[in-house]
Amino acid sequence: MKALKKLLGLCCLVSMSLVIAACSSGESSAKKNGTDFPKKSIELIIGYSAGGGTDVVARHVIEAANKHMPNGQSIVAVNKPGGSGTIALAEIMKAKPDGYKLGSVTTGNLAIQPNYGKTPYQSDGFIPIAQFNSAQNLLVVKADAPWETYEEWLEYVKKNPGKFSYSTAGAGNTQHLAMEALNIKEKIQTKHVPFDGAAPGITALLGGHVDGAVILTQEAKQHTDSGALRVLANMGTTELSEYKDAAFLKDQGYVGLDTWSGVVAPKGTPKEVIEILQEAFKKGLEDPELKEKFKKIGLEPAFAGSAEFAKNIKESNKITNDVAEQIGLKK
Repeated sequence: MKALKKLLGLCCLVSMSLVIAACSSGESSAKKNGTDFPKKSIELIIGYSAGGGTDVVARHVIEAANKHMPNGQSIVAVNKPGGSGTIALAEIMKAKPDGYKLGSVTTGNLAIQPNYGKTPYQSDGFIPIAQFNSAQNLLVVKADAPWETYEEWLEYVKKNPGKFSYSTAGAGNTQHLAMEALNIKEKIQTKHVPFDGAAPGITALLGGHVDGAVILTQEAKQHTDSGALRVLANMGTTELSEYKDAAFLKDQGYVGLDTWSGVVAPKGTPKEVIEILQEAFKKGLEDPELKEKFKKIGLEPAFAGSAEFAKNIKESNKITNDVAEQIGLKK
């Protein structure tokens, strides 16, 4: 009986130690930075509709990062679609720089849209916290579409200028630039139909309201796995074994455009707050459960910290600006 009591007592001590250790790991980054941040929940504003690629990625990362947030606090996703993701970022630009309101960013709303001179912010107008991933753009059609291959599709659009309509997650974003660049290269004409996010654009395609779409790998996977959509072309910079039957346009002299996503904070946010958030996102992206969720949607984490992410944003801003000028989207 005494031995049993000792064993039970030891088990209790071990359990308490594990709980304390778990709490301490979340608090360690805050304490070493000399701050008690965060004291309340944090909003991460997503400028696209729920269910789209950016939204899905952000929510997966938030869930994983929350396991490593100090003081038992958490990050909460809030969707505010509109203006190809620029409305939400405009709100972040004006937010109090205290770390309690963050912005979900993509190549589209942060690196590309400022090139057109219509946003109240520039691509360097925020403090990057972390990059989440980088994904390829895909040209897709319904599985019962008359085009089995990219070559068949290309022959059709050349003979029928302006008839093929396609959806994207917003005007002037990476997917729009990708198709317009293809229009210039192949001397074809297509009709762009922008939506506030990929999800409604895909719904329009499945409903027969548009003929095709340019979407990201994670947005395509569910629908290609189910047999609803067919990938005609990979418009990114990296070949995909999953879509080996699709044309890899970079091999045909096409520029190739990818889309990354990540998170930023308003300018003026304290360095120690940025470091705490960056650490939580970094650990979240290393989480095996997160990696498995990404794998199921055709992605891999591509973490970049604040400094590296800033370089990626600057590079993307220049490349897409050059493309926009070449295809006449920027006057």
